[in-house]
Amino acid sequence: MKKGYWHYIPITLVIVLGFLIGGYLSFAVHYLNKISFVENPQGRLMISLYGVGMLGATTCCAEFWSKDIDEVVYENESLLPHFFDFFGYLTLIMCGGITGVILFLLVKTGIGVSTTSEASNIALTGEASVIFAYIGGLFHFRVKRHLKNIIDKMFKESKADDKKDVT
Repeated sequence: MKKGYWHYIPITLVIVLGFLIGGYLSFAVHYLNKISFVENPQGRLMISLYGVGMLGATTCCAEFWSKDIDEVVYENESLLPHFFDFFGYLTLIMCGGITGVILFLLVKTGIGVSTTSEASNIALTGEASVIFAYIGGLFHFRVKRHLKNIIDKMFKESKADDKKDVT
């Protein structure tokens, strides 16, 4: 596949769009009452947190993009991007929004379970919600890896229990 400097253009557009769309979902929905057809406050919060997660993931992409360009220009030109590289950036930004919402829900549920018997009674402040969603997007790969490890441990213990039941 042909590599070249021109393939940084769609990557740059994806990063700019990530900031614009993430910012729109984060702030315009909350402060300017955009997307007014979503009337449920919880739904509006989730849309805003998805946008904040997108902003976190876009920040991660922008950092990687700047390091990538620096490496290509000054060290190894063979590492130029190819046409499909922008799909990786795009999916990371979209998945970062999801990870931001999931991390927020996990933290909210964890706090709720540890302090009361019902997670639905817990209300995090808007600032805390934004921070957790941003961290989820910014550290998407770490959050995903940590959740994978937790689930692997759950199923490993479950398999050991299943073997005890059979014998």
